[in-house]
Amino acid sequence: MHHRYDYPLIEQTVKSFGLVFHSLKVAPNTLTTHGKHGDKHYKILIDGQSYSIRLLPEKRYAESALSRSTPDLLTEQLRYTDYLRAHDIPFMERVQPIHEELFTTIRDSTGQEWTCCLFHWLDGHHVTANTMHSAAQIGTLARQVHDLSRNYQAFHFPYVDHTIAYQRWFHDLQELSFSSMPESVRDSFQDYLSLAQQHIDVARHRNHSFTQPVISTDLNSLNVLWDTTQQIVGIVDHEHIGATDRVQDLAWLIKWYTRTEGIDSHEVSGHLAKTVLAHYNSPTVLVPDENPRLAALLWLSGCFNLHFVEQTKHFLQEAGQDSEQYNPLQLHLETYRLRGEQLTGLLS
Repeated sequence: MHHRYDYPLIEQTVKSFGLVFHSLKVAPNTLTTHGKHGDKHYKILIDGQSYSIRLLPEKRYAESALSRSTPDLLTEQLRYTDYLRAHDIPFMERVQPIHEELFTTIRDSTGQEWTCCLFHWLDGHHVTANTMHSAAQIGTLARQVHDLSRNYQAFHFPYVDHTIAYQRWFHDLQELSFSSMPESVRDSFQDYLSLAQQHIDVARHRNHSFTQPVISTDLNSLNVLWDTTQQIVGIVDHEHIGATDRVQDLAWLIKWYTRTEGIDSHEVSGHLAKTVLAHYNSPTVLVPDENPRLAALLWLSGCFNLHFVEQTKHFLQEAGQDSEQYNPLQLHLETYRLRGEQLTGLLS
């Protein structure tokens, strides 16, 4: 159990918020995840009251292709969660430190610096196998968040262009060694890379008169909480709040909320895609010539994301110099090629 080792860090964090307490417990078997960027999320109980504590290491996102975290950006993200709550968007409520800052900073016993955020705990469950109801609610919520952001006065978020990350990953894969790869696999791999580059090129062309930046939060299935009546009761992730455009964000939402059998499945539904877009009321903000860009971004979000790239590198490393060991890579490429056809087919 990681939290045994982190208890002194958690205790120090709680005290940094000026909270005086008689008892402090780390809830067992709950949110004790260690994010891929080294951050730590815990559910804690302070005198019986539940809180969500988030500890971000000093160099969080230093290597990220999509975003980097800085104190100024984190301040803006937390300030924006206050703005959303003030406009009836059910974001988790943060705890204000005793000073004017929105978060605290501490050093652990090893000298490592942590940025600390504390929120009141939200109870709810995740919906990962989607229905027309969940797709409709997400479409409505996303439109509300995007429209609210147009009136947000302190717009200091840097615009995040996802194609920059996709292009970097494309070059990473292109530079890998093909010397021992059987010709048939090499052809499949090159075809896949060519397809990815075509989608990147289409996704780059923004119609600037219609793609004004909006501020989005990461509304993926693991960041949205629902109650027993299937109503949204909370959004729980502030770390990806940033400037994007509606088309980029809708591509991610369609990828997440068309899944019918859970996160680990590639089964998607065109009816759910149409439901997300209908409840977003997309015709009022999207023009027909943006559909190719939406389709391209949807393909890239599902078929050229970081998970796909890391898996591809893994299969190449496993195969090494043995030409007989390339079957998993071939199957991997076929799986994602089929997924791409399913995803882009959602918009037809």
